[in-house]
Amino acid sequence: MQKKGVQNKPNYVTLPVFEKGTDFMAKSFAKVFERFEQIDKRFERTDKVLESMLKEMQTNSQDAKDHRMMMGSLNHSDINQERKINGLEMRIEKLEQKIK
Repeated sequence: MQKKGVQNKPNYVTLPVFEKGTDFMAKSFAKVFERFEQIDKRFERTDKVLESMLKEMQTNSQDAKDHRMMMGSLNHSDINQERKINGLEMRIEKLEQKIK
């Protein structure tokens, strides 16, 4: 049943209404894509920072490795020198005992 004074409206969209809707959607998508571009730029900056951090960490790691190698060889030569000194001290003590 229809009420008096109410007309049945057709269920279709006119071209101007459709164009208005698509324009609105296009503007909305433009805002979204603009935001994505901003986020992409932030990620690019973050990537550059992370790359520089990684390079610095690799350099530090290599420096530490070189330092350990150098310290190892210094410790080795220290031990050899200490042995030689101890051997010389023993010889000196023996010579001193012979002299007495």
